[in-house]
Amino acid sequence: SRRPWAGADRRRGARAQCSISVCMPGWPQLQAKRRKLAASALLKRKMTGAEVGEMAAAEATASVAAVPDTFEVARARTLEALQELASYWRTSSVQGAEAVASALAGVVEDAETELDEKGWAWSSAVGLAFVLPTSALRCRPLLQSEGQEGLVVSTLGGSITPTHGGIIVAPAPPCGHGVFATAALPEGTVLGEYLGQARSYEIWCEEIKSRKRDRRGSDACVPFIPEELYAAWTGGGPKGTGVVVDAFWAGNTMRFINCSCSPNATFNDFGRSFQDHYRIQVVTTRDILQGEQISVNYGWYYDDATLQDVRIQATEAFNRDLPALCDLAAALASAATATLDSEEGSKAQRAAAIRLPPPAKGDPPPSEALRTLAEAAEEAVGAAGPPRKAPSSFLRRFVDPRAVLAFLEVADACPVAPAECYRGIPDAVWPVYEVAGAEMVGIPCRCGMDPSLNLKGLCSGIIGRPLQVACDGRQEDIAARSEWLS
Repeated sequence: SRRPWAGADRRRGARAQCSISVCMPGWPQLQAKRRKLAASALLKRKMTGAEVGEMAAAEATASVAAVPDTFEVARARTLEALQELASYWRTSSVQGAEAVASALAGVVEDAETELDEKGWAWSSAVGLAFVLPTSALRCRPLLQSEGQEGLVVSTLGGSITPTHGGIIVAPAPPCGHGVFATAALPEGTVLGEYLGQARSYEIWCEEIKSRKRDRRGSDACVPFIPEELYAAWTGGGPKGTGVVVDAFWAGNTMRFINCSCSPNATFNDFGRSFQDHYRIQVVTTRDILQGEQISVNYGWYYDDATLQDVRIQATEAFNRDLPALCDLAAALASAATATLDSEEGSKAQRAAAIRLPPPAKGDPPPSEALRTLAEAAEEAVGAAGPPRKAPSSFLRRFVDPRAVLAFLEVADACPVAPAECYRGIPDAVWPVYEVAGAEMVGIPCRCGMDPSLNLKGLCSGIIGRPLQVACDGRQEDIAARSEWLS
């Protein structure tokens, strides 16, 4: 069975490397806060769980102004915060910043419908200092988790940690919505508690399977459905079979936090109850600047069942594309034997040979992976081709054009057999098909397209996967994969 996402991140204590330049304005002040925080952390290690919870609650309450008393005040504050965030990203020179700014400004422009009293009621119920956009109203608000199936929500660890006053929920393409910092947040800041419905893992799994059968006639694990993406593992429970906190139907601000390959926060467990399940807090792992999006590592790649699903889907995707890849290899070989008057003419002939033709009427279009590989090989040939009608695929970042061209050049003389498993996928195209497999499973990562979520843009394409430069994805056991995070 598959364990929900929060386990891997908290179990390994994944820590993000700071992706913000130390030359940025305000960095010395943040470093001073970090030194002060280190002293605070030393004190907390000597405290009991309840004392730590109470201290975190006091810090969160005192950090930023309290939740406004009226909708009008909250709406005005929300508009001001969104305008500041939009301005911040509009003046940024990083790729993709304008898209972030436009999404944030869109809420301001459509404030009459996006910031209404329904959103304010939700925010008031969860202790969020800003109005939740109407487009983000997806679940019932909770001020504390709810126990189901005989589970009792733990009260150990102190009172419920209030939502930090320096965060706001706002549009975050391509993820939908995310949580942004409206103020500088030092490392170690507790942002809030992940709240939801405490569920028996076994019963929750059966409900997910039932929904899949109703929706698509099969309870197959893949692809994932949205209802299973908000459950966090919180321990073995009284029966030892697992407990999750599910925030899909009911939750608080923490449910909107997105995943990143360069996370700046993590999940910390605390307050383990007599029923052997615990609570979860979201804590920053580095200093966060105003304007950044809060992010964590969901850790899906570290779940063995999910990883096997990715590899199976990658293998099937490769085998579907293999006939077309072989056709490209044959066309390339034929073009190579043609006698032309110039080197440029030869390049043009080879490039034309591996350019995918438009699909015939009634035929499905080529897969995104196949299109990406063909474009990369054409680029490696070096001939000037027709201008692209659309930007390059996200998959393009996982392709070495020369390696793909070399693969096609030998594939005609040495035919490639269908892969029996993921290890049968040739190295030149494996990274593309692994990412394509993850998308079919339902755990694609596109944090590299959103600079508020990943400033450097270095993205593995799979939720929880280390970057390809750190690992090739061919390892078998979880122990080997855990070393990539150390």
